[in-house]
Amino acid sequence: MIAQEFRVQLFMVAIVLLLVVVFALRRVLQRRMADRAIRDAPTGTYTADFIQEVYQAELRRAERTGVPFTVALVALRGEGAIRKPLPSDAPAAAAQWLRSNLRSSDYIGRMDEARFALVLPETWEEDARLVMSRIDGSFHYQPRGNGKEQGLTCSVGIATWTPETPDAWSGATKELETALHTPREQTTTELSRIANN
Repeated sequence: MIAQEFRVQLFMVAIVLLLVVVFALRRVLQRRMADRAIRDAPTGTYTADFIQEVYQAELRRAERTGVPFTVALVALRGEGAIRKPLPSDAPAAAAQWLRSNLRSSDYIGRMDEARFALVLPETWEEDARLVMSRIDGSFHYQPRGNGKEQGLTCSVGIATWTPETPDAWSGATKELETALHTPREQTTTELSRIANN
């Protein structure tokens, strides 16, 4: 009789432990699914939809507090006079390069194959331009497979939210389009001048 009661209690403890394990696994699975919904798998950066949500949240915070933030749009291009399509591993290398040049509090999102959006919270325009001067230009990476180092260039458009210029995204888009149609030497000289001031 006592042995049977002991078995019943042991069985109930096993059921409770099993429920705890199932609940914990469910939470882990939910977190991973949520992370996949906001992350671009090839680059590990945020998705375009999530970076838009971050932008809207920063916009509301800036309007409430008056502290600016900066949006930067980065477009990748192959080096050389003839622009070849980007290698498949170029966006992942560019994302790693961007992460190494930004603060951990900054957001990086992949907008499409060759464009990234950066949201820099609580960043004044002068500070953002200094950071972007490190990013604008060329970088080299080691592609998978052939082992031959390749170069990419990038153009950057920057805009900072202020009460006078509330649409930072459009400002960054216009500046990026201008940078894409400006010869590299002129853009590099201008950013060097800004960084030295």
